[in-house]
Amino acid sequence: MPPGKSVGAPGGHRTRITRFHTTTSGSIFWNQALPMSVLDNAARVLRVLAQHGGEVSVTDVVAHLGLPKSSSSRLLKQMLESGLLERDAATLKYRPALLLLEVAHQARGSTPLIRRLEQALEALVAETGHTGYISVLDESRRDVVVLRAFHGSHPLRVVTQPGYRLPAYASSTGRALLARLDGDTARRAHPATFAPRARVLPHAPPDAAALAAQLDDVRVRGWAWALDESLAGVGSVSATVNDPQSGEILAFCLSFPASLNQPGFIDALAHRLVGHVAAIGRAAGDAFWQAMAPVPAGTAPADAVHH
Repeated sequence: MPPGKSVGAPGGHRTRITRFHTTTSGSIFWNQALPMSVLDNAARVLRVLAQHGGEVSVTDVVAHLGLPKSSSSRLLKQMLESGLLERDAATLKYRPALLLLEVAHQARGSTPLIRRLEQALEALVAETGHTGYISVLDESRRDVVVLRAFHGSHPLRVVTQPGYRLPAYASSTGRALLARLDGDTARRAHPATFAPRARVLPHAPPDAAALAAQLDDVRVRGWAWALDESLAGVGSVSATVNDPQSGEILAFCLSFPASLNQPGFIDALAHRLVGHVAAIGRAAGDAFWQAMAPVPAGTAPADAVHH
């Protein structure tokens, strides 16, 4: 069949084959001219997502793209089925799926900052045997999304993988990230502010005021800790670095079996972690770490051992 010939397609549609390609093995494949209107509209949906907090409804697409409601609904459903979007079961709004998040962060993965974070975390995992994570807040600023995972030799009851989400208020990673936000924005991450009847996880801050108090402590010492909160049987310490190129804040975390905790354990582990994070942050131009001297050992809160 010569290039450029129109052929029949299911449903009576016709597709134009634009070019043949031959691989080194001799296999032949071709590119098909896709309906550009579909690609254009999908790209426009992604732009709306980027500009409006990372979530859109059918109504939002109608308003911003000028498409009929039926066409907007069909477009979002196609993007959902293609793995580009996921849908919040409670709000019925659409947001970027893991595929898009992974592509975006792999693109950023070529920057020196995230490479330094990965190298430092790999070294800490090898030294301590604990599991390491690099994570970010999602668009809602209520959940943490894992980007990278480095598994240690100490077995954990729960091991999270890239794409896994945790409530920000009930994890050390989340509180380290929330501490970088202004007070009102950070307080809104607590479920008491948006879902008063929601169950608050055991050992987590019981209300927004308690969360705010913990975040104040994190801002002073530069790191956060958690035990038996969003992940039962797991403890963790976390700190953050601000990427001066993208403005994104990345969390750097070590997780360990809660059974290993004893007086001084969290303090010592946090001191090691902060030594790496502070050096990376200062080198990257992160104003937080440039203004803060490395945190000495002995600064863990008195109740760092959970009973």
